[in-house]
Amino acid sequence: MMKTSLRRSSQLLPPRAVRLMQALLAGPVEREKADRTAPASNGPHYIGLIRKRLGIVVKCERVPFVTKDGDSSWYGRYVTTPEERKVILDYLQAKECKK
Repeated sequence: MMKTSLRRSSQLLPPRAVRLMQALLAGPVEREKADRTAPASNGPHYIGLIRKRLGIVVKCERVPFVTKDGDSSWYGRYVTTPEERKVILDYLQAKECKK
């Protein structure tokens, strides 16, 4: 269940998290893309900050695939609901108004 939208948004998120939020507004973000977007080698840390500060879930889907070596594996893809995207958009717009 989603918490009250901007309850914790008085704490500004770092620029890396803001870039990830902008990417999440465009659609699902794969784990490796999260690292490149931030840019950081710990994209999940920034997804965690977004979850905690905005009180949203940001589901991580496990997407199966076969590696170059023929092994079965999976990768993570972060997905937001329309309601979560609204919370993200509200945060980004409020942040922009404070400039």
